[in-house]
Amino acid sequence: MKKVLFSVVLLFCGAWLLQSCDKDRTLTITPSMTATIGTGYFAADYVEPALVKSQINDTGTTLVIRGYQVSTKDTVIISVTKYNELPGNFSIVQGLASMSYYHNGTHYYYSGGLVGIKDAAGNVINGTFNSNVGTPTIANGTFVCGKPWVY
Repeated sequence: MKKVLFSVVLLFCGAWLLQSCDKDRTLTITPSMTATIGTGYFAADYVEPALVKSQINDTGTTLVIRGYQVSTKDTVIISVTKYNELPGNFSIVQGLASMSYYHNGTHYYYSGGLVGIKDAAGNVINGTFNSNVGTPTIANGTFVCGKPWVY
């Protein structure tokens, strides 16, 4: 009888522990990309992160983040070359980053500016981007996206 009672108590405790676990606990990432571009405002409807790994070993992995605005079809593409999953500031002039903007059929490439990664811990990457070199200028750019993986 003691064994049966112990088994029932043990079963009850195990069921209670499993029930108390939060099985639906998921990390919700809210991707976003915004910036002031020229005199207008850009707010992406979709943000797509990607890692591009070269077949040449010494070039490293490039992080590419693309923001797309559905209504205008405007696109902002920022990238960080030799991405190592660490925070930092990456200069376009030094070739550590690149930035482009597609608007009304014209592709604008920036020869100066900065891409900053504030945090790349966990499953989220967030940062900033700016360029006052080129037209239209890009100011107060921010992005948040999930961490991509290499396929």
